[in-house]
Amino acid sequence: MAMKLYLVRHGHAGSRDWSRHDQYRQLSDRGRDEAAEIELALAEINVGAVISSPATRCVQTVEPLSKRLGLEVIEDKRLWEDADIADAMDVLNENTEDGAVICSHGNIIPEMLHWLLQTGMTAKGRGCAKGSVWTVTYRNGQFTKARYHQLGHLPR
Repeated sequence: MAMKLYLVRHGHAGSRDWSRHDQYRQLSDRGRDEAAEIELALAEINVGAVISSPATRCVQTVEPLSKRLGLEVIEDKRLWEDADIADAMDVLNENTEDGAVICSHGNIIPEMLHWLLQTGMTAKGRGCAKGSVWTVTYRNGQFTKARYHQLGHLPR
C-alpha cells in the first residue's frame, strides 16, 4: 500500500529585520491566508502526524490543518533551518508507515528532495515557494514519486 507524506514550506513571514530571534518570527497576514489554504486543501488527508520545525512561522503554517485533523503539532528541531540534512531525512523516514505532514524551510525541503531523487524517486514539478506542498509517495519500502503543488494549485 502507498503512503503519502506532505512536505510543506512555511508561509510568508515578512521581514527578517526585527528585534527578536528569527525562530519567533510569525506569519504575516498573507502567511495566515496561505495556512488557511493549506488547511482546506489537505483537510481530507489521512496521516498519523503533523511535524514542524520549532520556528513559529512553521508551526503557525500547519496549526490550522493539525486542528482540523485532530492532531497535535509535534515540534522537531531536526527540521530547523540550519538542521543537518541527514537528521531531517530521519524525520521523513520515521513517518513512512502512517504518513505525515512535515513543515520546514526553503533550504531544507529542496535538500530532502535532492536526497530522495538520488535514490531513484521521480519528481513532477519544481520549486519550493512559501506555502507550497510536495506530495511524496512511499511504496514497497521506497520513495517512488513526488509532485509539487503551488498555492492556488494545492492537492485536493
